[in-house]
Amino acid sequence: MDKQPVTRVLVIEQGAGLWESQRFVLRMAPLLERRGVEQILATPPGSPAAAAWQAAGREHATLPGPLSRTLRHPDRPRDRALTARETGRTVATAARAAQLARRLDVDVLQANSHWSHLAAVLAAAACRRPALLVLHEENDPDLVGRLRGAVVRAAAGSVAVSDAVASSLPPWAAGRTVVVRSGVDTDRLRPGPVDPAVRASLSTDPTAPLVLVVSRLDQRSGINAVIRAVAALPQHLASTRLAVAGAPSTDPSSPTSPRRLGAELLDGRVVFLGPRTDVGDLLRASDVLVLTSSLEGLPRCVLEAQACGRPVVCFPSTGVPEIVTDQATGLIARPDDIADLSDKIAQVLDNGTLADLLRARARANVVAQHTLAAQADSLTGILVGLTSQAGFRHRRPRGHSRASAPRRQNRHQPAAGLQ
Repeated sequence: MDKQPVTRVLVIEQGAGLWESQRFVLRMAPLLERRGVEQILATPPGSPAAAAWQAAGREHATLPGPLSRTLRHPDRPRDRALTARETGRTVATAARAAQLARRLDVDVLQANSHWSHLAAVLAAAACRRPALLVLHEENDPDLVGRLRGAVVRAAAGSVAVSDAVASSLPPWAAGRTVVVRSGVDTDRLRPGPVDPAVRASLSTDPTAPLVLVVSRLDQRSGINAVIRAVAALPQHLASTRLAVAGAPSTDPSSPTSPRRLGAELLDGRVVFLGPRTDVGDLLRASDVLVLTSSLEGLPRCVLEAQACGRPVVCFPSTGVPEIVTDQATGLIARPDDIADLSDKIAQVLDNGTLADLLRARARANVVAQHTLAAQADSLTGILVGLTSQAGFRHRRPRGHSRASAPRRQNRHQPAAGLQ
């Protein structure tokens, strides 16, 4: 019997945190592996993504370079010195990544966050491999956005997590992008009983209605809007509690602190949980998920809530309309309208029949259209297809020795990095 082909992918990741783009890589790795795609994660030292990757026993390579990178200066919107420095760093990273790609004998280079996209495209050109870019956020219509569009156009392939992300690119780049919407594990994330201990940890009054937000405390997270909306609920819902799960902001320009506003408007009715991994338990313990963030190209927390059978109330930002149909699989408030957001939250909390309909329809839609398995199938097809494009190498059969490229007997041991 012929051996099943295997595709080896070098994933370049330079993110300083463990945000959605990094969690995407961690989620997809085992599913892609079962489909014949082996991934090696290349990161700078100290990467949180690398720590989680290695804890799962996966192959890692060190890619020297800084984790903290920025083009923003606190006093100047455009700083030439910063731009020159980061350009040099990107070129150096690309050269090192190209060396790693040759040494590890990979077939494709993949990048999932902004800082890594250009480095991956430059490295791919240097080592004559295809580059696949995964786009998680909307593109701004400014100079940086046009440069990002040029990088997308130069890549062998690009994947956007929503139509909104793809259409935010310049038209001459959007046409080269395939949309593969995010998926969730609908076996693990499913309706179930409320854990009383979890509910009690989220609220000083477990019998009161509970609103949940799952979002980083970033400038664009819109958490202040949720705080104001909960504070504006009618008197019979004045006991409603708010729980916020998410890492603190890394943006020094972040505006009014949600903690300060929450203390002012909600007194003891709000709790900030920090980053959590038990999102399914949190969702099942809540009454409604509210999202006002514009950070995500396709808000995964909405899909997770729908999979768990929890109603959602959202502003129609980024990819929300692609996964929430108003009055059918969730409620959509008018953009930036706090009063309407508060009214929609009240509708869900007051109307059990409406909430039950939203739960059932949303769960059915996620199971039919937004599973992790379907997302992995699509990504596998794209990665495998890139290796057969003209000018690139063909895939090797699984178990091929590749004597010309050093490969460890145990793939779970760290790969040699570059000094």
